Amino acid sequence: MKAVFDRITDPANRGRLVAALVALVAAVVYANSVGNGFAYDDDWIVRMNARVHDLGNQRDIWLAPYWPNYGAMLGLHRPLTIFLFAVQWAISGGEPWLFHLVNVLLHAGVSVAVLALLRSFVPLPAAAVGALVFAVHPVHTEAVANVVGQAELTAALAVLLASIVWVRRPAGPLPAGRTLALAALYGLGMLAKEHAIVLPGLLLALDVATHRLRFDRASMSLWLREALRPMAWMFAVSIAFLTLRLNVLGSIGGTDAGPSLPYLREELRVLSAFRAWVEFTRLLFLPLDLAADYGPAVVLPVQDLGGLALLGMLLLIGTVVLALATPRLPMIGVAAAWFLISILPVSNLLFPIGVLLAERTLYMPSVAVAFIAAAAWHRFVPALRTRRPRAVPLAWAVLALLLIVAGARTARRNLDWADSWTVMTALMRDHPESYRAQWAMAVRAMQAGRAEEADQHWQMAYAMWNRDAQMLAEYGVYEMSRGRNRSAVHLLERSDSMMPDHPRTVIMRALALRRAGMTEQALQATREAFRVMGPDPRVFEFRASVLADLGRHAEAAGAWRAVIANLPEGGGTAEQYRLLADQLEAAGFPDRAAAARDTAALRE
Repeated sequence: MKAVFDRITDPANRGRLVAALVALVAAVVYANSVGNGFAYDDDWIVRMNARVHDLGNQRDIWLAPYWPNYGAMLGLHRPLTIFLFAVQWAISGGEPWLFHLVNVLLHAGVSVAVLALLRSFVPLPAAAVGALVFAVHPVHTEAVANVVGQAELTAALAVLLASIVWVRRPAGPLPAGRTLALAALYGLGMLAKEHAIVLPGLLLALDVATHRLRFDRASMSLWLREALRPMAWMFAVSIAFLTLRLNVLGSIGGTDAGPSLPYLREELRVLSAFRAWVEFTRLLFLPLDLAADYGPAVVLPVQDLGGLALLGMLLLIGTVVLALATPRLPMIGVAAAWFLISILPVSNLLFPIGVLLAERTLYMPSVAVAFIAAAAWHRFVPALRTRRPRAVPLAWAVLALLLIVAGARTARRNLDWADSWTVMTALMRDHPESYRAQWAMAVRAMQAGRAEEADQHWQMAYAMWNRDAQMLAEYGVYEMSRGRNRSAVHLLERSDSMMPDHPRTVIMRALALRRAGMTEQALQATREAFRVMGPDPRVFEFRASVLADLGRHAEAAGAWRAVIANLPEGGGTAEQYRLLADQLEAAGFPDRAAAARDTAALRE
């Protein structure tokens, strides 16, 4: 027993024990997420993504856009994340538990990396406090408990490991091995998620905070001699990454990062970014209210610089001022600089990202909170020990209570990410003003056959936000199922105007026009469908029905022949040949109609 006690209290082992404690705490608060299924974006990115299900298809894994159903439009390319998902799918047979276990282990690793980085600035106890705060922070739930958050975790781990390599480098030029490690981690981080591209800026901020870079000629000259080669390597890696991205997506930023939230790419984008800064601050320092959606009307579009947008701008200015104060206030300054640099790519300030705010995007920026917690502990607890030593145990007790409360909040929130329906139920519970929540409830009620309830939710969703093309298309299809065809036409036309040439919207609009008795317009819509979908048998079949409605039987017969001709060899059902026969008969071709009926009989 004495030998065990001596080993535990040995200063040489203390760092390992604290690292083990941080990893254990991080794993424990997220342990209940291992039982979750696939939820929300997981369904599209993992569960229904053919690339993830075929590890042998390396070309599509590495050389295709991240989103399978949006292509290059959203401007996302995360091939390392898709590769890791494919490996996990192959090992687990598609079971979600392995994905969640990997997320928990990654979060534990990131928390230990935060500890290691903080130890370059403060003693072990203060660094442990910062790392434990990071490990249990409730804002991380979406990144850890949702499978697609693995992109955030992997990128953050790569960035933090690179930061540790950098701040612990010896004096003089960086050795070749460390330079290669730095470049490799940079590349892996960006291939996991694009925002790891900010790493050089973070390394610069860390050097200012550790006084390896001072703003005088001698210091800057020395720093350039030491840092020029590794920075050049990272620049080369970033150019290679951007070139790959350009080849895969056809652009650096995508063609439309946010089709459902156009105000995030219009003149209101920067004002909206200011508004989001208020939410960033709240979520980092008082994360009581968490949400899977910050779109309308959880956060409404900002119309002018006033109210919360003005407050957000002032908070942003304050963050910049603190970041610039890093030479004089190293810990607070580097916290502000870390947050500012790492949040910029996902803030909408520089370019649109498609969402106002997603909690998972705060994962890497929230390292700033760990810096602040470590700095506060390092500053005040030693002073307390000198002036009021009896109050030190109380400080530890308060810290333990805060960690327990935050950890409990995190563990409880993990369960809200059990599956897609649970996510939406939680969103409806906490934020019924979310149009996405109302939309989800409408679909659920519709599937359950509760028409009146579905009507109410659809109307609420539309009233809250009527500029989401996908929602409008689904609402239009629902209205058609209820026989409200004129309303369906209006909704589907609005959807098509926002996201033109979507095949399902085009064909459903044509169907709604026909059902509304607008037959000539329906015929015109089939021409648009051909332009979008090509010689699709479904379009020919619909066109045949519309032509029959108009009494243009010969043309309808021609459309039915086109249906059959465009089916696979040997295609054409008995019903299709009977419909062809009816139109031939009505057009005055009885012999051809009889031949078509004979073929129908043979296919019975």
